[in-house]
Amino acid sequence: MKTLYLFLLLCPTLAWAQSETLKPIEKDLVPTYNGRYGPSVRNQYVYDGLDVRRTMDLQKYIMASGDASAIQEFNKYVASRHAGTAFVVTGIAAMITGTAVMASNRANKDGTFYSKQVVPCPPGFYCGTPSSAASPGITTTVYDSKRARGNAVGGITLLAGGILTGIGWGMRIPGPHVRRAVQYYNRSLRNGLSLRIEPYASYSSSGLGLVGRF
Repeated sequence: MKTLYLFLLLCPTLAWAQSETLKPIEKDLVPTYNGRYGPSVRNQYVYDGLDVRRTMDLQKYIMASGDASAIQEFNKYVASRHAGTAFVVTGIAAMITGTAVMASNRANKDGTFYSKQVVPCPPGFYCGTPSSAASPGITTTVYDSKRARGNAVGGITLLAGGILTGIGWGMRIPGPHVRRAVQYYNRSLRNGLSLRIEPYASYSSSGLGLVGRF
């Protein structure tokens, strides 16, 4: 018991710094508006009475808590955020590429891919009408399959890019990992040991002593 008391007396700042410097992270639901999807709500984290504008701002507090579960959950969110950023960048690049391909293989004003071509007149045949002179060939309408395939590939690339961008954006949104990290963080503060020197009095003596609060 004396050894434990001496240890606490020599190393009081470790637990004290945890519970006295760090403060709980609060969470509120605030209304927001998502354009065409109408009004909704989102999580708003608050630290020391101030709104946390970026979820990544919570990282320094969670890391300082030293709680392994909170740090692990927040690191999972950071990994998901990085992967989501890669998805967004890839998706935007695919959307730009798909748009360019579609523009270079766009359909006609009527939405079709038919075009007029002149077929050379075979030797020995007359290509024309009795009221007109002979023409170098016969004008016919053909389906431009190459342009149609290019337009379709561009559309698929554009759609795939949009899907990747949406998935990546969703992966960047704070979700269950952040909520669990905050829960573990707050729990570690409540369960932490706070040490301070306070006056005390007993039946036999009085003075200053080291008081531990759990």
